[in-house]
Amino acid sequence: MKKTIMVVDDDASVRESVNKVLREAGYETAMAAGGLEAVVRFDSGSVDLVLLDIGLPNQNGWETCRHLAREHSDTSIIVMTGQPGQFKPALASGAAALMEKPLDAHELLHTIQLLLGKQKESGPGGSNGTFYYVGA
Repeated sequence: MKKTIMVVDDDASVRESVNKVLREAGYETAMAAGGLEAVVRFDSGSVDLVLLDIGLPNQNGWETCRHLAREHSDTSIIVMTGQPGQFKPALASGAAALMEKPLDAHELLHTIQLLLGKQKESGPGGSNGTFYYVGA
């Protein structure tokens, strides 16, 4: 069964480019342009991992991350940002990984594979306490 990854970014070009990389790697995808849309879409479907930008309209990425981490603790969240110095906020918000933009497709896919593997090993709790940081 294919894993489903939700891509949450207000920049349509980022969503589409990440979507293309994920689909070519064999993943199903769900898209959201804002934080509230991500919460609604997440609650209505099966999502295995979330790629989440922090600069979002209507509910910022940190609020969205905290909500998803609290309500869906078995799903790993990778925070994506172009802002430097976001390691501590990402860790505090419940993210399993932080990736700085511009994203490297190979690093992204590698981090996703690690996190999905950890979910399988650890069951609920997603990343089992391990935090991944991938700098630009």
